[in-house]
Amino acid sequence: MTQVASLSGSPDLASPAAASGSEPFGALTPLLAPRSIAVIGASDRPGNLGGVAVNYLRKFRFAGPIWPVNAGKPTVADLPCYASLGALPGTPDLAIVAVPADSVLDVVRECADAGIRAAVVWAGGFAEQGDEGKAHQRALETLCKERGIQLCGPNCIGIINTSIGLTASFTSMLREHDTLTAGHVSMVSQSGGIAVNTHSRAQQLGLGFRVTISCGNEAALGVADFMHVLAQDDGTRVIAVYTEGLSNPDAFIDALREARRRNKPVVVLKGGATAASSRAAMAHTGRLAGSDRTYEAIFREFGVIRVYSQEEMLDVCLQLASMRPDQLASGRRVLISTFGGGSGVICTDQCGREELEVPALSDDAQQRIAPLLTPLSSTLNPIDLTPGMMTNATHRANMPAAMNELAALDEVDAWLFMASGFGELAPELAEKYDTLRKTSSKPVCLTWQSMPQELPKLLASRGIYAFTEHGRAVRTLGHLVRHAENRRHRIRRVDTPATSFDWDRYVAQSSDPHVISENVVAAILEAANLPVARGRIAKSADEAARMAREVGYPVAIKGISAAITHRAAAGLVALNVDSDEAAKQTAQRFDERAAARGVTLDGVWVQHMFAGSQELLITALRDAEFGVMIGVGIGGGMTEIVDDVAFARAPLDADGAYDLIGTLRTVRRFPQWLPDAQRQQTADWIARFSQLVAGAPWSNFTFEVNPLKIGERGVAAVDGLLLID
Repeated sequence: MTQVASLSGSPDLASPAAASGSEPFGALTPLLAPRSIAVIGASDRPGNLGGVAVNYLRKFRFAGPIWPVNAGKPTVADLPCYASLGALPGTPDLAIVAVPADSVLDVVRECADAGIRAAVVWAGGFAEQGDEGKAHQRALETLCKERGIQLCGPNCIGIINTSIGLTASFTSMLREHDTLTAGHVSMVSQSGGIAVNTHSRAQQLGLGFRVTISCGNEAALGVADFMHVLAQDDGTRVIAVYTEGLSNPDAFIDALREARRRNKPVVVLKGGATAASSRAAMAHTGRLAGSDRTYEAIFREFGVIRVYSQEEMLDVCLQLASMRPDQLASGRRVLISTFGGGSGVICTDQCGREELEVPALSDDAQQRIAPLLTPLSSTLNPIDLTPGMMTNATHRANMPAAMNELAALDEVDAWLFMASGFGELAPELAEKYDTLRKTSSKPVCLTWQSMPQELPKLLASRGIYAFTEHGRAVRTLGHLVRHAENRRHRIRRVDTPATSFDWDRYVAQSSDPHVISENVVAAILEAANLPVARGRIAKSADEAARMAREVGYPVAIKGISAAITHRAAAGLVALNVDSDEAAKQTAQRFDERAAARGVTLDGVWVQHMFAGSQELLITALRDAEFGVMIGVGIGGGMTEIVDDVAFARAPLDADGAYDLIGTLRTVRRFPQWLPDAQRQQTADWIARFSQLVAGAPWSNFTFEVNPLKIGERGVAAVDGLLLID
């Protein structure tokens, strides 16, 4: 096995064979599925965390040898205790390092000397504790890298693998449960509390998790490393992630790509969502493109489901774990069935808030369904089956046929199945539902209010997740529908090389932040064969009139100065100028207004008024974590008012740009706003622009076109700004 500290992208992790057979977690199997464990620092002293770990391992029947290590302690929890690692009867796969922070470095070095290649370090007092702690952690990172130690932590709660009784953790959650249910959800979290609290709730519901990993400060292994091996683990169906920031963004992308390739849904709870971009607010982009929007773009690209609470994460993960991987919604149309009408009305409203449709069923569908229901049943949508479908023996016998008919409807894409009560008949309905969910090609969510006492245990034993509140089921269904859409879209960063472009010809090299004015931006776009509204720079009033005649009236005239970027607010923009005299007067007026601000204009930009009825913002920036991003939003004067913008990694091809446009709220709700032919022309422009900016040479820049006008004769950039910092 390759001995490396950070395993992302290593051959062992990338190999499908590494995650099968005796190594279910590839190169991280000694850490996540060890055959033997040493617990260093364990004792029977009350409160000793090593002793707690030994007792947990025995309580949950870890099958391999457990070797406490502590000089001067003959036994721990009635197990023989060894004075040193050298005294152990064998080399353990995993060391649980249960010692204070100031002893960790020496103990991990001893582990390396003893041939132990996997360790969990719980202790705090590292990077989270100021400069001294950061230095201490850097030394630990260096040691792990040099000696090939697979280390989880420090400052973590550890690892739980329910399938083998591995409890390399001191969490009090393990005191609260007598057994661990092996589920199909695995979680990796930078927060130990969020990890174990979410796992504990799943345990209480009788469904459990498979593996729970608290990775803490990520001195050697981070979120992405664990995600990568979980994606390859046959026992993991769903990967849950809590993260506040990424130590290795490239590895995170690789892990998401692997999860997508293996059809493993990833559900992310992202902390720090309100962190704003520090980019200067000279361009609209600075106010619209915070770091959180970049994460949204990454999540969209790889079909990640983003949630906003632990409850929401658990709902989505456990619902996904109860479904087949191919049970995806093909659209937003939802069938709602109830045993009482009021709940259906409420859920229809809730579906609207999730942008889900509840279409009325066709006459043909209603005619097929009606004979299978009670005389009082409603065959519209929502469908009110009425309690008689279960309480009347004749109608109850028709339930399987009715459910099959409803499941086969091609008029809907997902099903919200709502039940309540039913007492002694509840197990029979649960069995019918179980058959339905296993055979339906559509996702089906079950809600069951007022459950009989034994029903939750029965449902859990069959792997069924039941919502006790309808609104949570609708919210989850919304996530599933959007997840399916994101798996179908074509918004992917393409591997084609960025456009070769001579940036130095247009932009002088400078280490200082500077603004590239609109006339230069227009020249860059024209040189890259991107349509731009015709424009000329004029240095005098007479020149302004002559340039206006050259580009063709009517024209827009704008003052050019790097010192004034919000020109409209400074009164340096005039539209629909339609005569030589008006052009001269405008240029003179702009010189006077700039002078009043203590600014000398570089000239005025005289531009033909391109005819277009729609306006988009097209922007690009370099994100510190994920590289060059391309953004599309509603443009012109509505940009910040509407705040309707979406980002993706650059470059995109025309198909990806077409689908990115389709993610805008305006386009989703009013598709006629941008007819298909114009949308395709716009997508072509965006794709070529993304190829251009993907090769931009600056470590920090914003390149904004606002607006890109779209008309019957094509598209053209009308205004542009390039900020280099």
